[in-house]
Amino acid sequence: MNEDERKLLTLRFVVVALVFFALAGLEGTIMRFRISNMLTEFFTEKHFYAIMTAHPFVGIYGWAYMAVMGAFYFLVPYVLKRDIYSKRAAYASFWLMTIGVATVWATTFITHYAPLYTLYWPLPAAIELAGWEPISLVAFGLGAALIILGVLTFFFNMFATIFLPVRQQEVVANGGENVRAGAAYVAKELLVTAFNLDKLRAKIRGIPNYVEKVFNYPVFVVAVFRGCVDTTLNALVMGGFGILIIIFGLSYLLPGAGLSFNIIDPLIYKNVFWWGLDLIADGNVLIFTAGTWYLLVPLLLGRPLYGESVVRTVILADLVVSLFVWNHHMLADTPQPLFLQIQGQLFTWGELLTMGLTIFAVLMTIWLARPVRYSAPLKFVLASILGYGIGGTAGIIQANYSMNRYLHNTQWVIGIHGHVQLLVGLSLTIFAAIYALFPMLTGKSLNERLADVHLILMTVGGLVMGLSMGLAGSAGMLRRTLYPMGLGPYEPYMTVAIIGALLMAAGFAVFLLNVVRTIGIKALIGIFLPSKPRVASKTV
Repeated sequence: MNEDERKLLTLRFVVVALVFFALAGLEGTIMRFRISNMLTEFFTEKHFYAIMTAHPFVGIYGWAYMAVMGAFYFLVPYVLKRDIYSKRAAYASFWLMTIGVATVWATTFITHYAPLYTLYWPLPAAIELAGWEPISLVAFGLGAALIILGVLTFFFNMFATIFLPVRQQEVVANGGENVRAGAAYVAKELLVTAFNLDKLRAKIRGIPNYVEKVFNYPVFVVAVFRGCVDTTLNALVMGGFGILIIIFGLSYLLPGAGLSFNIIDPLIYKNVFWWGLDLIADGNVLIFTAGTWYLLVPLLLGRPLYGESVVRTVILADLVVSLFVWNHHMLADTPQPLFLQIQGQLFTWGELLTMGLTIFAVLMTIWLARPVRYSAPLKFVLASILGYGIGGTAGIIQANYSMNRYLHNTQWVIGIHGHVQLLVGLSLTIFAAIYALFPMLTGKSLNERLADVHLILMTVGGLVMGLSMGLAGSAGMLRRTLYPMGLGPYEPYMTVAIIGALLMAAGFAVFLLNVVRTIGIKALIGIFLPSKPRVASKTV
């Protein structure tokens, strides 16, 4: 796959990701209005909870994952100065993700499958209790399975791109033929390098002047393959649950053959589920975000990253910590053993330290580069740091055992922590990458003034919505809950939250206007036409 093909693939990923971002935003806005008891004639209670189930899947896998995949398919080969490992796998991951996310989204309108994003057990019992058709489980599980297959295909392609050329060079250097190593070698090399096991082995064997493998790679690539460890584990867990849902759905389609949900222990299920799901936050959100900052900020400022040798270890610490934080989701579960609940608190504080060091390294890089021209990508990076600062602090507060009892099932959790961190933190980081990569991919730059308007509307809208939801939660408003008799004291908060959502929608519309006026509708449509459009190969 040549450079122009990689650019085209990246553009396809990003455009589809933006479509899913729009759909996720539309779903969120519908829920905002429905919570305030508007649009009731169009969206029933069952429809509301179906939207709530699909919303995070579309937002996380459709928007964040596909945008990250597109960016990494261009950036990893660009930084390493080598081609992507498999062209077929690259296109396969694109179609698997697109079809899988679209399938999950379609269940909102066709089958109204609504176990909420937690997919808690006993799930099959809900067929009878909630009136879902068994086919709805099969459809949702199929969509989830396709998504996870696309994720695994992408990450193997990344691992192979990073590690296999090194193996080929070693074989040739030792007099052998240039052969491709298999999946076993890739997995071994990934684990050895990601966890610095080669350094540990060198210390045990007393090898002098040893430099671990991680220092052979740019810090951005280190963040990529360490983040991929988390997200691969997440994919295996979530894919397993997708297959489990399909199996139970199919069993209920056969008369008298429905499997008993008692064969799955609910507490074990919830622990495994949250362990897998929370790895999204640590792999895709925290580590990938850090890696993107580590690449963009030095590139934009033309100077090295501050404390680069230290942040490599910080990424490793974040990877290790991420494997043990899932219990902060289960502090309110009384059957959960106390020692696990304490462990969840302690490791969550570790994330505060690693993210704090990441932000410090980025800000020091900017400080030492003065005088600085604050371009659109750099402004988006700084705003995303603000989002992580607010959303992350809220997460630390609710990870406290006593505070969690008060805040856990309220709008605080999903508002001031979840949405501020994902919309102002993660999403603005993705937009920073889009603004930075746009000239490299198309040969044209987006308008800076429109970018400023986009940034202000997205940031202010995200903070207004998230903080309003958080204040409603601190006043006692429950999440995942409709109030058919009226919101009462929570109504002002939800009205302000709607205003915030509309501000974000306006900001996204400005971004789309910026893209269309820069490259035109024909060029945008041409990205998906069979005949390859002309894409500029030079960087600007």
